[in-house]
Amino acid sequence: MSVFGKLQENRKKVFQGAALLLLLLLQLTVLLYYADRKAGFHEDEFYSYYSTNKTAGLFVEDRTWQERDNFRNDFVVLEKERFRYNIVKQMQSWDVHPPFYYYLLHTVCSLFPGIFSKWLGIAVNIAAFIPCFFLLFSVVRNVMEDKDDTEGKRATGFAFMICLFWGFSGAVISGAMFIRMYQWLTLFILLLTWLHVKAWKKGKFGIRFYLPLAATVFLGFMTQYYYIIFHVFLGAGLCLLLLKGKRIKELFLYGFSCSVGLLAAILYYPASFSHIFRGYRGTEAVSEFSNADNTLGRLNFFVGLFDDYVVNGTLAIFLLLICLGWLTVIFLRKNGTLKKEEEKSKRSQMIGLLLFACVGYFFTISKTALLLGETSNRYQLPIYGIVLFLLLYFTLEPVRILIQKAGGKKQAFGMLSFVTVVAIAGILITSHFERKVFFLYEEEAEIMEYVEANKDVPVVVYYREDSAANVWRLSDELMVYPRIYLANQNNKELIADTVITESDRLLVYVADKDDKEACLENLLQSNKSLSSYSPVAEKNLWTLYEMN
Repeated sequence: MSVFGKLQENRKKVFQGAALLLLLLLQLTVLLYYADRKAGFHEDEFYSYYSTNKTAGLFVEDRTWQERDNFRNDFVVLEKERFRYNIVKQMQSWDVHPPFYYYLLHTVCSLFPGIFSKWLGIAVNIAAFIPCFFLLFSVVRNVMEDKDDTEGKRATGFAFMICLFWGFSGAVISGAMFIRMYQWLTLFILLLTWLHVKAWKKGKFGIRFYLPLAATVFLGFMTQYYYIIFHVFLGAGLCLLLLKGKRIKELFLYGFSCSVGLLAAILYYPASFSHIFRGYRGTEAVSEFSNADNTLGRLNFFVGLFDDYVVNGTLAIFLLLICLGWLTVIFLRKNGTLKKEEEKSKRSQMIGLLLFACVGYFFTISKTALLLGETSNRYQLPIYGIVLFLLLYFTLEPVRILIQKAGGKKQAFGMLSFVTVVAIAGILITSHFERKVFFLYEEEAEIMEYVEANKDVPVVVYYREDSAANVWRLSDELMVYPRIYLANQNNKELIADTVITESDRLLVYVADKDDKEACLENLLQSNKSLSSYSPVAEKNLWTLYEMN
């Protein structure tokens, strides 16, 4: 290549890199925009902070005052409690999750002791979103590159389109807003996919593959147990390809590397074994998976989530185009009008590998995950980028074949790319207008303003005895008040505390139950200066009343 040619090549690479970086910066800007709008928390997000930073534990005792600091200290890292990873590990062993994500959240909270903020959790997610973006780009580019695309233009353009679609989709942005481990699970699933694609494309399975593979198994398993489901299907597909090629040595070393990573994870965190096979989530998952009657309903539910929150109701159009496109190609090949292309075996094998892994993961997760409305997107989030790639690939590939048959002019391919980008932009724009980003709880901004304005009013929290821990669903509000008075709904005795009985105004949280009115009437009898009550807000199984 001449000096001029090298300069041109370098200029193209700089332009492509700048365009990719600009896309990422735009997506990060959108993430920060939605993060700023996030005004409340899902109950699991409170648990992320609580189980990561616990000081003494939340003790709910009838007819007692709970000081703000005693309550708040269980959600922040205190100065003397920074970087206590052993406590984090112990806390998760008592629950049903592995500890790696909580190590990360605890690290960030330890850097800002005494602070409870959504930004700490969102920062952890954004730290995973950035490498996810580049990994997805690299996976798509490596699969799509071939000898015909000497400059890598088509592969780069295709990867750019996938990252555009993925990073701006409502479900993916929602995943970054959700302060749990699913963005990091996405990272390790994409890292695993990238390792497999790179190795298979190059045909080399050396130490540079096996060592990162073992580390990815360890970290992925330590982040979320669902990781192993994707790896089982992706690994099974690769093993079949290796077996077909009689590459027994690579097959053995692959199995050995995966086993080392998994065994290291289990030895480091023995609780994982009981979580999967004896924990309440593990037994629930097995029960749901073995129930054949729920299969169609569950699959329909999760396909509907992808349709609504990723492609904004256009899945049927994509599937129709796929069917029409491939039926046309098959028909033309049958009557001899269109010759079958020379098979690009590497690409077709990688596409098959990704398809097998995604179908296996999607089916298994659909059968076992919790059905929690739109928030269940979190379980399928890790494969949404790869699914988008497969969806667009199978939509556009027959069109490419037909264009090539018709002469394959650059203008035609350029028009196809332009139309695709416009269609993606249209889907994304309408999705945001239709408010397809969740985990924001913007309605709670008004409640928090009310709480801040009335924080000096005495507060009573009537909790249900059988679900006292649900008090933490009110954590962001209860942290505002100097102290709160806890009362068991089953205790029908009149409250005798003088602060409560002599106040001319009260704020009262009552757990949703049939006898909510009885609790309020109890307070009216305890405090004769109070005569009425009215609901202010409803939140997470609780209703807030103002009494005066």
